[in-house]
Amino acid sequence: MDDDYDELDDIIMQKPSEGERVKNEHAMLDKAASHPIRRKMVKTIGAFGKSEDQLKAELEVDDNSFKYHMDFLKNANIVVIKEDIYRLTDAGIDLLASTEHHREA
Repeated sequence: MDDDYDELDDIIMQKPSEGERVKNEHAMLDKAASHPIRRKMVKTIGAFGKSEDQLKAELEVDDNSFKYHMDFLKNANIVVIKEDIYRLTDAGIDLLASTEHHREA
């Protein structure tokens, strides 16, 4: 059985360090904030959330584009779906606040 051991398996199964996790989280937030459709999605969802139909009507994007960018926001832990309503996570609220702050400046 020792012949089946591969050090690469250990490396692959390691969880990222806390520093790497935070760095990755910030990179995802930056990617979300730097894309105009994603910024618009976050602003449209707002503090109270919206249904998919409401979002699609207000965003005026095709289904494929909506799915692609929404999947990014969900994977980045910026948006969650609760009871068929798209809602911002704490990170999403922070992103919303920072985009609102930049708009005012």
